[in-house]
Amino acid sequence: MHGAASRDTVVHETCGRVVGAVGRLLRACEEDGSVRPGLAPQDVPLLMGFLGRVGGYALGRDRDRRVSDLVANGRRTGGG
Repeated sequence: MHGAASRDTVVHETCGRVVGAVGRLLRACEEDGSVRPGLAPQDVPLLMGFLGRVGGYALGRDRDRRVSDLVANGRRTGGG
């Protein structure tokens, strides 16, 4: 049990550092106008995990393109 608790602590701390770094990057991008304001940094690792799971399946390639387009265009100012 001690190993699982320790692993959870490491994962939590690492995720916190990643989200913090993503937050700084998003703020800088908001300031220069390359992304729209209000994006949530904690959503980025979740989205990366999701995209890693949907990619590579022949039947899902159209869906992969749609989701990738949604992600790429949804983060831009003006949505497109």
